[in-house]
Amino acid sequence: MSHERSAHFSKIEEDIMCSVCLTEFNDPVIITCGHTFCKPCITSYWSTTPILGYRCPECRKVCQKDQLIPAYRLKNVVSTVQLAAKEAQYKPAPAHPVQLVYTDPQRQMWLDETAVDRCFVNSEVSGYPLCLICVIGEKRKGKSSLLNYILRALYNLEKGQPVSLGGADETLSGFKWRSGTDSVTKGIWVWSRPFILERNGEKMAVFVLDTEGSLDIESDRETCIKLSALSMLLSSYLIFNVNTSLKTTELDYLEMYLHVSELTGESFSLQYLQHLNILVRDWHDPDNCGREAAKSYIDHETEKLRKSSTYHRVLETLRSPSVSGFLLPHPGKAFLRSNQGRLSDMDDDFRDHMITYVSDLVGGVWLHSKTDVHGAKITCGHLGQMLKDFVSTLQREHFSFASPLEMFYALENMKNMKNTVKKFQDFVAKEAPMTSSPLKILRVTTSKMRMKVSDEASRLLHEYGQSLRGDNDAECQKLVDETKTLLDQEVEKFCAEYSKRFTKCAIGMGCAVGGGVLTLAGGIAGAAVAGVVLASELAAFVGAVGGGVAGGAIGTGVGAGVGSVIGHKEKKKDQKTDERSESTTEDTQQLVVSEQLPSL
Repeated sequence: MSHERSAHFSKIEEDIMCSVCLTEFNDPVIITCGHTFCKPCITSYWSTTPILGYRCPECRKVCQKDQLIPAYRLKNVVSTVQLAAKEAQYKPAPAHPVQLVYTDPQRQMWLDETAVDRCFVNSEVSGYPLCLICVIGEKRKGKSSLLNYILRALYNLEKGQPVSLGGADETLSGFKWRSGTDSVTKGIWVWSRPFILERNGEKMAVFVLDTEGSLDIESDRETCIKLSALSMLLSSYLIFNVNTSLKTTELDYLEMYLHVSELTGESFSLQYLQHLNILVRDWHDPDNCGREAAKSYIDHETEKLRKSSTYHRVLETLRSPSVSGFLLPHPGKAFLRSNQGRLSDMDDDFRDHMITYVSDLVGGVWLHSKTDVHGAKITCGHLGQMLKDFVSTLQREHFSFASPLEMFYALENMKNMKNTVKKFQDFVAKEAPMTSSPLKILRVTTSKMRMKVSDEASRLLHEYGQSLRGDNDAECQKLVDETKTLLDQEVEKFCAEYSKRFTKCAIGMGCAVGGGVLTLAGGIAGAAVAGVVLASELAAFVGAVGGGVAGGAIGTGVGAGVGSVIGHKEKKKDQKTDERSESTTEDTQQLVVSEQLPSL
């Protein structure tokens, strides 16, 4: 097959490939922006109603959910490509950048959970350890173009080929980029698939991420804090891309970033800064660039900071072995004019240093797996779930972060809320397991069990109120109310299950005793067992008569009736107890808020 024909079929296949499931269309539909998807895919993607409207997974334009146009003609195209596939082997749909996190004009942060699931959670790599190469820095300083060279090098490494930045005249592609005044990326972008590397039988997934806004002068402080925290979460090798030198602006941002990272790492039990690489672009001395020159420069900056007694976190970080640097000269006017990213357009010294920088970075990715505070490797699936939890906290409408510390308090309070519910679940599983023997269950009536678990829920709610951090009383009250609602739901769920189990055990015990004893003495013995549970004279009398009148069969029936009476009687007592305890719980909740919040 000729090159032209292969290219033709590749284009056709691309046209009939759903960008959500990355397979051929199944019941294709066209949405209002003009893009085409499988009907089940787009329906699932829009299954929840977002605040910003139903957006296209590709172009992010707002579309009308109820205007899905059937794309019948695509069925014939699919058949054509399926026949052509017998003559040629096609590559899967090309990888592309996906906007993982973005912010709206109201500064609300959004996460593309479909992309998270596809890249981290529900993919074949969910159990793999991972390395995340992430770039932060001011916009229009070459971050995206740098990552595109890294993509090329990783692609070769994945294929077992020598590391290369591509052909001399090959146009740069991947993350959108251009030199000039217009920036492209807003939020955090991730390459749609990881690079799977293998060494000594071990596999690792390498992700490449681009950011915009985490250190942008034009962004508001709250957005900077949120995006900085996410950049920390989504990096194990962080490149701080700066222009010409570490100026006051960069030092201010880096000081804030390190504070945010430290607090975020503490909340998620992660190493907050595994490796920081300071990449200085457009270095003024083209004859003194590279890694060793950067080391001398960082030492010089460290000494200046030590004498000034400012930027304490930056100073401490620059002294640590987890920091490296590299100085790059100016790429040359021809490279900037072309906007094509070709190696042939670069000045020779810039091209040589760029090749060295990217080759060293990619060759050392095995040293930079994402780890927790204990040094254990984090998996793709684990990180994806942490990302969902984190953005869920950031999206809470009553959370506004004017400082890194406020964000930390919000994260800690939400984490403690989940831990409080988990403590209650552990308590009922230990103190009242549903797998206990019938005799053990019948010793604790449903009303007594409700009182027991309600008391524990009240104790945990009080404990949570004491643990709240921050000085916003209204926000703390909302958290207490939400925790109470969650605990109430857990109490009701458990008590309903326990009531069913109790009634079943009571009926079963009545059947066993009444049917197994055929005499009056047997009836009395059976009633005695029920008497242990209720201390009821009625139970003793009915059990005795049932045991002696008609033998085992009648005894079984009467025993079952007694058990049923027991169950229904306890259910009514349980309802009365529930009514009495409701006002007590409300009093407890008010006590938690009134006693604890003034002291925060």
